[in-house]
Amino acid sequence: MSFYSKGRLIAKGFTHTYDIDYWETFAPIAKLNYIWDNPYLWRLCNDQVIHRCIPDTVINSVLQFCHAALGGGHYGSTRMARKLLDCRFYWPTIFRDAYQFVSTCEKCQKAGVAISKRHEMPQQPIPFCEVFDVWGIDFMWPFPVSNGHSCILLAVDYVSRWVEAIATKTNDTKVVVDFLKSNIFYRFGMPKALISDQGSHFCNRDMSSLLHKYGVVYRIATAYHPQTNDQADVFNKEIKKTLQNMTNPSWKDWSQLLEDALWAHRTTYRTPLGMSPYQIVFDKACHLSVEIEHKAYWAVKQCNLSYDQASKLRSR
Repeated sequence: MSFYSKGRLIAKGFTHTYDIDYWETFAPIAKLNYIWDNPYLWRLCNDQVIHRCIPDTVINSVLQFCHAALGGGHYGSTRMARKLLDCRFYWPTIFRDAYQFVSTCEKCQKAGVAISKRHEMPQQPIPFCEVFDVWGIDFMWPFPVSNGHSCILLAVDYVSRWVEAIATKTNDTKVVVDFLKSNIFYRFGMPKALISDQGSHFCNRDMSSLLHKYGVVYRIATAYHPQTNDQADVFNKEIKKTLQNMTNPSWKDWSQLLEDALWAHRTTYRTPLGMSPYQIVFDKACHLSVEIEHKAYWAVKQCNLSYDQASKLRSR
């Protein structure tokens, strides 16, 4: 994909009308899979995808976008750096700069340690099942009242780690039944199994009737074996930590920020999986606002963000 040496082909879509001085100037970096396409420098990374090389002057802005802006979620440095790479950005010290940025984030310091790979669920043998075959479900409560809501009902897919959650006013059976039908069954299809704790809002006649109707096997995590539903417990803590970093000190706006926290979770790199839940479910990386703001390759080539092309069109 890079131009390798004078006279060789350049990646499709790149400008190729360069003079002798150009080749003499940029021949050394060509060997490292870099290419200059005015006004940006690009690099073909090990994943065989073209990444934009971020200059020193905007590194802090890119880090701010990916850590604290919409979809950031105040995650730890490793996940943050992986998200930047998923957004097709590159610079040599990306992991070190991400670590330094997170260590100076005021909200992360006030809330405690930023969410990192240490907060992943323990490694366990992966059961033979497909995405959305097995879900764990749990309630999080109580929270400070926010727009009348004081609970969160959360469900996590055991394979992809995809999380669905809603803010609720009560933690009763009707809320659970409506949530399963609207957010799980009608959206992702019928799972093979559902796992919950022994709460009365899960273990009751209405739930049994619903699951029997749709042919879903029901499993209960007992006090003697809480690992049965450990993924739901782990993500309870993670979503709560993310909301803590995103909300104001009074927590009055947490219900409005829940969807933002879920988006941050779904687009964040997961260590056991090697990719984000979004990538597993949709087989592609999620495009984030930082890619438009800081001109990722696809944005420049597909969204008319090329300065050269824009100037030519304006001059017509």
